[in-house]
Amino acid sequence: MRILQLAKKMPFPPKDGESVAILQLTQGLAKAGHSLTLLTMNTPKHHFNLANLPTQTKNSITIDAATVDTSLSVVAAFVNLFGQSSYNIDRFDNDNYRQLLTTYLQNNTYDLIQLEGVYLATYINTIKQYSKAVVVMRAHNLEFEIWERLADEQQNPLKRYYLKLLAKRMKRFELNAINQYDAIVPISTKDEAFFTSVGCTKPIFTLSGGVDVADYVADDANVVEFPSVFFIGALDWLPNQEGLKWFINHVWLNVLTHLPNVKLYVAGRRCPANFAAQLQQTANVVFVGEVDNALDFIHPKAVMIVPLFSGSGMRIKIIEGMAAAKTIVATTIAAEGINYTHTKNIWIADNADTFQQHLIHCLQNANVCQQTGIAAQQLIAQQHSNKQLIGQLVEFYQQLINNK
Repeated sequence: MRILQLAKKMPFPPKDGESVAILQLTQGLAKAGHSLTLLTMNTPKHHFNLANLPTQTKNSITIDAATVDTSLSVVAAFVNLFGQSSYNIDRFDNDNYRQLLTTYLQNNTYDLIQLEGVYLATYINTIKQYSKAVVVMRAHNLEFEIWERLADEQQNPLKRYYLKLLAKRMKRFELNAINQYDAIVPISTKDEAFFTSVGCTKPIFTLSGGVDVADYVADDANVVEFPSVFFIGALDWLPNQEGLKWFINHVWLNVLTHLPNVKLYVAGRRCPANFAAQLQQTANVVFVGEVDNALDFIHPKAVMIVPLFSGSGMRIKIIEGMAAAKTIVATTIAAEGINYTHTKNIWIADNADTFQQHLIHCLQNANVCQQTGIAAQQLIAQQHSNKQLIGQLVEFYQQLINNK
């Protein structure tokens, strides 16, 4: 197949869940022998010099990018209040990217065009003007749900009002677009059920996050600091900030009364200065910031925490942590989309007391951590093998193309 993949961000370097999810699928399809062209937006937040692409990637995938400024603007956000469009979507509707897309559509023929998320739906009219390819939207999450959950957790009434407005407009955009695609590929059965419930009449194929487990196995020389706790995730993403602040304020200091020497290592890109300062001033917290290699950070640590109370879709970082045989303590929302068994391959907690109890139990029992980690890795190998998932997706795509 000749596949054109559209993304709102550069997946290089793959340091956050969305980037990992995009890149794993792109590379998996290329390894399966398909022709891949990836067109991305090169934004200030996720800027990457194409000259620095890995040689192997350049040899197997065509990658091009348009410079797009998606920065938040107070003026633009205020003006948007008096309109009807989604400000979140408007930020990614860009003439530079539309021109790049048009050029590729005019000069090439594709069998299938895959949109990495609802933000690319704003380009459907351009696609249909210049191409007869099958158009598929890969839903990494339900975007409006993220904003609804953020609004529910917000204490400031003005901010809560604004977040609810963003959620309402995002939901309207998402619902209006569902039958403009030829198919939808959600990341979880929960999201699949939502699309069906709101009237999606197009084919749906659920594709969970996938990894190559062999890439995540630690070598024999790896030494784990036990006990220890770690968090890794994009720290410019509001749900991550919200969850980590909750953990620090309501769980961590209580853990230290039982385990006064245990350390919490925090890694993540683009952490706001005031939040970084708070982390650095918190007892037994080691703020690492952005790391060059996530696995080099993960492997020497014992227990991973994922305290999320907003967000949607599937957390690729949990998939990666489980693939690396790590014990994980997470909220129900964080573990959405994963067919887990509580206490066997992950520990689930939705309030401070339970989170604290599970974390302390794991930190005091090395055997529990080892058994949980092994079971977690087995689960990912069985249900989230990238090669197997790619094979199933290709069959679905081929049927769509044949029926076009």
